[in-house]
Amino acid sequence: MLKRLVVLTALAVSSAAVAHADSISGFFSATGTDSFTSSTLSFAPGSVVAGAIGGTFATYLTDGNPITFASGTIPYVQGNNPVPPNIQLFSTTEAGETFGFTVSNFNADFINNGTEGCLAGNTCLTITGMGVFTGTGTVAYSPTPAEFQFTSQYVAGQPLATLTSFSASASATPGPVPEPASLALFGTGLVGLVGVARRKLRA
Repeated sequence: MLKRLVVLTALAVSSAAVAHADSISGFFSATGTDSFTSSTLSFAPGSVVAGAIGGTFATYLTDGNPITFASGTIPYVQGNNPVPPNIQLFSTTEAGETFGFTVSNFNADFINNGTEGCLAGNTCLTITGMGVFTGTGTVAYSPTPAEFQFTSQYVAGQPLATLTSFSASASATPGPVPEPASLALFGTGLVGLVGVARRKLRA
């Protein structure tokens, strides 16, 4: 019984390490165009990865790789916007890996009065949101908590708004994987428990 406990504990620690290794981490930026009003948002085709790329994403993504945003019109209200489950905001595929972002909620800020960094005469929309990144293909990554943010700006006379900034980032949040020294102490504790149990059984 005690041997089985040691084996199961070792497997649990190993599994935690594997799950941690398969999580997505890092960030990337993008550029593109869209259309928005004070209550709706629509992404235009042609968005691409552009700018900073780091972590897991840097293994697969490169500048100029296409990003597919949700099609159709996305309604929103000023402030917090919870969304229905399983709504994929965007995805991008390169080097055999597809990353998808499923949004859970977002905050929208529509600005048309020349404040908050939006130039006078322009109309801006800033959105920040939370969700989950998935990665499938070459590697099956664990779903990972993530966030995104973008600012879009209409310049007077332009038919489409320009994504002046867009970034998405993922950060694994499971408990820390034990360091080798911690594992050694843990193992020593188990050996001590085994010794105590044996003495009690002999008594």
